[in-house]
Amino acid sequence: MRYLIFLTSFILIQTSAFAQRPTDAGKRGGARPKIGVVTAKVTDADSKEPLEFVTVALFSAKDSSFITGGATDQQGRVKISEVQVGKIFAKLTFIGYDETVTSSFIIKPDAPEKFLGNLVMTASAKALDEVTVTAERDMMELGIDKRTFNVAQDLTTVGGSMTDALNNIPSIDVDQDGSVSLRGSSNVTIFIDGKPSNLTSESTADILDQIPASSIERVEVITNPSAKYDPEGTSGIINIVLKKDRKGGVNGTASVTVGNNNKYNANVGVNARVGKLNVFGNYSGRYNERWQERTQTQKNYDRETNAFTGSNVQNTKRDDERLSHLFKTGLDYDFNDYNNVYVNATFNMGEGTNNEKLLVNYYDQNDDAYDLFLRDNVSTRENQTQEYNFGWHRTFVNPNQVLDVSGQISTSNRVSNGNFDEYGYDGNGGLVSSPSFQQRNRNDGPSELYIAQIDYTHPLSEKSTLEVGAKSTLRRIGADFTSESLQGGNWVSDDSLNNNFNYNEDVHAAYAMFRHEAGKFGYQLGVRAEQAYTTSILDENALTDRQEVQNNYFALYPTVHVSYKFAQQREVSFGYSRRVNRPRGRTLNPFPDYSNPQSLRKGNPYLKPEFIDALEVTYQHGWDDITLTGSVYYRYTHDAMLRVTSATPEGVTILSWDNMDNKQSYGFEGIATYNMTKWWKFTGSTNIYNLQINGNSGDLDLSNQAWTMNAKLMSSTNLTKTTTLQLSGRFSSRRATAQGHIDPMGGLDVAVSQRLFKGKGTLQARVSDVLNTYQFNVHSEGVGFTSDMTADWESRVAYLTFSYRFGQMNKGSKKKRKKSDSSGGGDDMMDMM
Repeated sequence: MRYLIFLTSFILIQTSAFAQRPTDAGKRGGARPKIGVVTAKVTDADSKEPLEFVTVALFSAKDSSFITGGATDQQGRVKISEVQVGKIFAKLTFIGYDETVTSSFIIKPDAPEKFLGNLVMTASAKALDEVTVTAERDMMELGIDKRTFNVAQDLTTVGGSMTDALNNIPSIDVDQDGSVSLRGSSNVTIFIDGKPSNLTSESTADILDQIPASSIERVEVITNPSAKYDPEGTSGIINIVLKKDRKGGVNGTASVTVGNNNKYNANVGVNARVGKLNVFGNYSGRYNERWQERTQTQKNYDRETNAFTGSNVQNTKRDDERLSHLFKTGLDYDFNDYNNVYVNATFNMGEGTNNEKLLVNYYDQNDDAYDLFLRDNVSTRENQTQEYNFGWHRTFVNPNQVLDVSGQISTSNRVSNGNFDEYGYDGNGGLVSSPSFQQRNRNDGPSELYIAQIDYTHPLSEKSTLEVGAKSTLRRIGADFTSESLQGGNWVSDDSLNNNFNYNEDVHAAYAMFRHEAGKFGYQLGVRAEQAYTTSILDENALTDRQEVQNNYFALYPTVHVSYKFAQQREVSFGYSRRVNRPRGRTLNPFPDYSNPQSLRKGNPYLKPEFIDALEVTYQHGWDDITLTGSVYYRYTHDAMLRVTSATPEGVTILSWDNMDNKQSYGFEGIATYNMTKWWKFTGSTNIYNLQINGNSGDLDLSNQAWTMNAKLMSSTNLTKTTTLQLSGRFSSRRATAQGHIDPMGGLDVAVSQRLFKGKGTLQARVSDVLNTYQFNVHSEGVGFTSDMTADWESRVAYLTFSYRFGQMNKGSKKKRKKSDSSGGGDDMMDMM
C-alpha cells in the first residue's frame, strides 16, 4: 500500500506535467537556471499533525506550466531541489483532502532558497464519511547505514517473545541461552526506543524472553553508527522500538495467544488523541512453560603427561515457568508547530520458577563408574523495572533546524532465591534416599541508570549541516549474594560464599558531526569524545579483604561516512567507526557461581574494555521488483574480551573472562527482497565471515580461526485476498570459538493468517521449528580437559492468535496515516544521510 501511495503521488505529478506542458516549450530561448530549493511543512488543519505522502507540485505563475514536485516525509516535510528561477506557485494534493494552492513566490539567483512555512490541508467533507485508508509497511526497509525490520508484519513470531522476533532478522542470531549476536559478534548494544535501558542492561536473555513480540513495532539494525550514538558494542546497535500510536481519536488493538503446553499471551493497546494532546497505554502479559535438557561429557587429562585420568557426565533436566507483565504509557503535547514535550513510563514485572535436576556420574581412567551425585535445584526469581523518559523537541522556521533535550531515569531490581538438595552416592550404584547436603541462597541485583542528553542540528546551508550534542550516562549495578547451609537442623551462614559486589560507571560525552552533499556525492565526518570513570568494589568477606578496582580513561571515537548515488535505487557507501565494549556486572564479579559445583562461573575485576575499528562498504541496487544490498566489512578488536574455560586438577571447570591480544573478523553480507508476483514475496539474507582470535590466557593458547555462514529465507504468499502463508527458515554453519567450535544448526517456522470482520480482526496460526531440528552442540578444550555439550529444548511449539482493532479515528487520521507507524515513545535512529 505504501508503494501505491507513492505511485499515486508520482502519477499526479506526471499527469499535471503532461496536461499543463506548453506546446511551444521547445521553441523558447535559453533555459532558466535550476538552482532553487523549496521547502515546506504540511499539517492537518484540525489535528495539527504532519501529513505524509502529500504531493507538492510547483507550477510557473506565468503560464501554469508544471516545473517539478515532491512528496512529504513522515514529519510532513518536503524538500524540492533544482527548481528553476522565476515566479512560482505550489499546489498540494492528497487523497481525502481538499486541494490547496499557495500564493505565488519568486526564486531569485541571489536568493535561491524559499521556505513556504507551515501549509495546512483540510479534509474533504465527503471523504470523512467514505474513506478509511489502511496499509502496512514492507517487512524490511533498507537504508545505506540502517536496516529497519517491521516485526509486526512477521507472522512467524506471533505469540512468541522478543527473542523469537530478533532471531528472524537478518544479521542477528540468538543462541539457546538467549545471547544475542550481530554479524557473529555477541558484543552488541541493545537499545529500547533509541536509548539504553535497564530492560537490557543485566540478564538480557531473561528479559528479552519475557517481553512479547506483540509489543514490538520494529527493530532497527545499525552496523556502523555515527558519532551521535553511543560507541558501545563491537558489531553495532540493535534498536527495539516498542509500540505507541499517534492516531487521532480513540482507538486500539487487543490480541490473545494460546500455545501448546501452557503458553499464553495477551496484549491490549489504547490510544487517544484530542487536539494537541496524545495519550497512549499498552499492556502485554505472557505466561510460558518450557523444558530444556543438556548433556555434557568432560574428559580429564594429566597436565604433564596428557594421560587420560577419568571423565564425568552431567545430565541436566529443567522445567521453567515464567510470568511477565509489560506496561507502557505516556503522553505528548504540541504547544505549537515548533514545540513538543513528551513523557512516558515503562514498567516490567516478571517472575519465574526453575525446577532443575543435575545428575553427575564419575568414571575412572578405565571408564568404570565410581561416584555420582544428584543436585535438585528449585529456584525462583523476580524482577521489577521502572523507566521514565521525558523530553522537549524544538523545531524552527527551517524544519531542518532541530533541538532535542531529553532525560531518562531507570531503576531495576532482580531477586533470585535458590534451594539446593544434594543426594550422594550410596555405594551400590544408586543415590541415598535423603539429602546429604542442603543449601539455600539469595541474590539481590539492583541497578540504576540515569541519562541526560542534548542534541542540536543546524543547517549551515542547503547542502551542509552541523550536528552537536552532549550526553551523561550514570550506571549503578549491584550484586548482593548470601548463602546458608543446613547443619545439625539449623541454617548456618556460609561466610566464605557471601559477597557483595558493586559496579559504578559514569560516562560523559560530547560529539560533533558535519554533513555535506554535492550532487550525487555526500559525506559525513564526526568525532565523539568520552571520559569514562569506572569502579568495581568487592566488599570484605571471610576469604578476602575489600577490593576496589578503578579504570578511568579518555577516548576519541571518530566516524566517517561517504556515499555516492549512481542513479535512482543505486548507491554505494563507505563507513568507518571506532567503538568500545565495556565490561560490567557479571563479567567483573570475581565470586564464583556455585549453582553447578562441577562447572563454576566467575568474572574478572581486572578485565579491560576492548576497542574496535570497524570498516564497511555497502552497495544497494534496486529494480522494480528486486532490491539487493551487499556489504563487505572488517573489524579489528584490540584487547578482545573472551570467555575462557579452565579445569582444576580435580576436573572442576571454571568459566571466566580474559583479554586476548586481538580479534579480527571480515566477511560479506547480502540481503535481497524479491516480489516475484503481486501475491508472492521473498526476503533472503546471508552472512559469510572469517573469525580470527589471537592471544593467550596464562599458559593457554587461544588462537583459532574459521569461516562461518549464516543464512535466512522468508517467503510470504497471499493465498487469497484475506489469507497469507509465511515460511521462515534459518541455518548456521559450524562456528569457531576461542577454545573449540559450535556445530551447524537450523530450522523452519510456518505461519498462516486470516483477516476477519472487514479487516478489523485477524486469526493467526503458527508452528515454530516444524521439523524439530534445533539442537545446540558445542565442543571445547583446554589444558587438562575436553568437553562436549548437547542442549535440546522445547523448540517446536504451536500457537493460535486472535487480534482485533477497535475504536473511532478522527477525520484527520483517516486519511493521513497511510502506514502503520508507531514511534515507540523514543527517538528514531536517524539515517546517515
